[in-house]
Amino acid sequence: MPNLDFKGKKILFISPIFYDYHSIIKEKLKSLGAEVLFYPERDYSLKFSVVSNFFQSKLDAFQSKYYFEILKKTEHITFDYLFVIKAYKMPVKFVEIFKARYPKAKTIMNQWDSAKNNSYDYLIDEFHKVLSFDIEDVRKNSKLEYLPNFYLDDIKKIDVKSYKNDIRYDIFLVASFLPERYASILKLIDFSKKNNLEYKIKLYMSFMSYIKEFVKGNRIDKNVIIFKPLSRKEYLKMWSLSDMIYDIGSNKQTGLSQRTIETIEVGKKLITNNRFIKQEVIYNPDQVLVINSNNFDGILDFRNREFVAVKTNYSLESWIEKIFK
Repeated sequence: MPNLDFKGKKILFISPIFYDYHSIIKEKLKSLGAEVLFYPERDYSLKFSVVSNFFQSKLDAFQSKYYFEILKKTEHITFDYLFVIKAYKMPVKFVEIFKARYPKAKTIMNQWDSAKNNSYDYLIDEFHKVLSFDIEDVRKNSKLEYLPNFYLDDIKKIDVKSYKNDIRYDIFLVASFLPERYASILKLIDFSKKNNLEYKIKLYMSFMSYIKEFVKGNRIDKNVIIFKPLSRKEYLKMWSLSDMIYDIGSNKQTGLSQRTIETIEVGKKLITNNRFIKQEVIYNPDQVLVINSNNFDGILDFRNREFVAVKTNYSLESWIEKIFK
């Protein structure tokens, strides 16, 4: 990446803790010469879970206090960049204070969620540059730049052909819990059982969220729930032993998930409910099956379909270059 040189530059990096992506991005920036100070976008303790699930009216104030504490902790440091992913309930005042404190610094926000899921429109004018992976959000707002997500280098170590004889699962899905996603995968499990398909399907939800659903009268099947996110190593182990990767995105977003890009890049088959993938240059109908979340009839034919894998060119390096160039 010859066009990027962060030597002597300091970056305040704020992002969700999502698997190990935040750590990997941080380390990549450091390898390019940057000094990176990372803060999660929120408090990941039990305290946040209680406020988020049971005291929603206090959540904005809770988040504002959290962000202002970041400013207080870093007031002795001179930053060259503010790099934010998602900016969950970030107050405008936080960005204003940062820019006033560091008038020469560049402020950049990237979204790997949709505006419907995570309202951030009020922040757009506060940043020098705003990018989004959601193609519909970009079409609606000319101030956004389109930037698909990326794959991580560790998937390059997986030789798909060598695993062909070791495939254990026909269908594999590990994702965060969403009500519509849960309803769909129950039907997928039923379909798999009827058609003798081996599957590994798990949805992550916090124990506090599970309790909240229980109190509301929703009985979630514990067989498909995990209360702790899988490590990247655990995820890739099951991923490598799976023939088809299932991706069911939120109904409120159109962007391609990391799961989608990694699956295509490494040469595995992808099943997805995201019809917007058909508009992407990486779409290959022989490798990607687009289905309705509640209709799985095409899976059996798709399983036996031959295809020539394509490369996405959506590496982490190219992603960072497009953000900071």
